[in-house]
Amino acid sequence: MNGALKVTRVLLAAALTVGLAACSAEQRGTEAAPSASAAASQAPQPTAQESSAATPDASQSAVPESPAPETTRSEAAPSSLRDSGADRDVTGLVTLKGADSIKVEGDDAAAYEATLTPFTVVLDAQGSICDTGAIPHKCSVDQLKKALKSGVSLYAKVSIQDDLATEIEEIVRN
Repeated sequence: MNGALKVTRVLLAAALTVGLAACSAEQRGTEAAPSASAAASQAPQPTAQESSAATPDASQSAVPESPAPETTRSEAAPSSLRDSGADRDVTGLVTLKGADSIKVEGDDAAAYEATLTPFTVVLDAQGSICDTGAIPHKCSVDQLKKALKSGVSLYAKVSIQDDLATEIEEIVRN
């Protein structure tokens, strides 16, 4: 009786591992396939007596037969896990576009859009956005919006990650 319970536990653990690997493969793409096979190989192997009690279908289902389907990175990973190739620093003229986004006309003649968040860091070198604290002044996003609405010309380096402006640092042109 004890041997049959052990086989059942091993098979249940293997089936659970395969099921979790399949769910993870849908969310993370092909990254989950190696971990599923590694987890299956780490499972304790039944002895000859225990394997005779197990059915052949259950022991074969522990190892996935086909590789996980290939997906693109944008489908496979949530935005917080995308690779840093999509993230960039853009230097250029910053203008307000809509209520919570900016447009950066980059020095490379391309236009980039980014969404402002309450966590966007705004550093002002000249005092045109705000003038409190040590230089560079750390300003709020609301102060930035107010300055851009009033017509302040802002030339800055903007760090963009996943279409969010994470830092806007004013650059003084000579």
